[in-house]
Amino acid sequence: MYVAKAYKAAIAENDSAGTIGGVKVVNDGLKKQLFFQYRGVDGVQRSDMIQLDNLNYAKAINASDMAIPMKKLEVALDSAVNGGVPVSGQEYILRIEFRNWCGAGDDTKYFKDIAVHATSTMTASDFYNALLAAANRSFSREVNATANSNPYLAFSVDDEDAATKFIIEEKPQPWSLGIEQQERVYFSVNPTTVYTGGEDVIWSVVTEVAPTTTLGNGKQIADLEWFCMGERGDQYRMMGYPNYIPTTYLVDPSKVYHVLELHYAFTDEGVSSYRSEKDITIAAEDTAVLNGLIGAINAASGLNIPTL
Repeated sequence: MYVAKAYKAAIAENDSAGTIGGVKVVNDGLKKQLFFQYRGVDGVQRSDMIQLDNLNYAKAINASDMAIPMKKLEVALDSAVNGGVPVSGQEYILRIEFRNWCGAGDDTKYFKDIAVHATSTMTASDFYNALLAAANRSFSREVNATANSNPYLAFSVDDEDAATKFIIEEKPQPWSLGIEQQERVYFSVNPTTVYTGGEDVIWSVVTEVAPTTTLGNGKQIADLEWFCMGERGDQYRMMGYPNYIPTTYLVDPSKVYHVLELHYAFTDEGVSSYRSEKDITIAAEDTAVLNGLIGAINAASGLNIPTL
């Protein structure tokens, strides 16, 4: 995995860390092989030798295509049930189901109920505001929650004075490099039934809508860099502090990264003719950096990898 800060046709020792380029194709008489150079934090490095006949996947991916949308739902009274007006005397329960709670697997589920008792004078707007207050009460005892906020979901109404819907949106979760990954809140919303017109009916329509918040891929790319640096030798990070060699990381998790992915295989001769599958991932903040590298690879190899 390489974090590319700049592209240059030729790489020198005095270039800044993260400079990528120096693309070359060599032919040993049997196979054409491609490599590129990279100025790491401690000198110029060469990539693996990529046998062009065994390069079976090469794709540039825009950072926007790797953004994570935060799930957003709208809950509204069903107009087919009592004309969309709360049925007096009925208990309206909205059940939120969390799965993979605390990372314990999909078989581990956690349920929270939000309940509103409908009265004869309650309007639809009153109901949604009461649902908002009940949701905040229901979640107020969660760890790090307050009377009006919790770490998992954001609750709101579209208009406090004339509300027409109750809104639930997933919140970004804590992240710490090498310690805690950026996880999702996996939840679904299930309204129960009320009794009206001689039968039990589901009182709500739940609609998933376009997200208000999306998360960039900076934290995921930072996690990948952290993991790959460990595989390169920094497997005992911080051990023996302060007598250790610190690793320099180039990813800024607050930014987003475009990615070039290369999948290929190494094959040797004779008894070593099996395929050893390999991947190279190159991440860059600037599309021009990846496009420069892709252009050089295409020119040197005759490939036609699409640019961003």
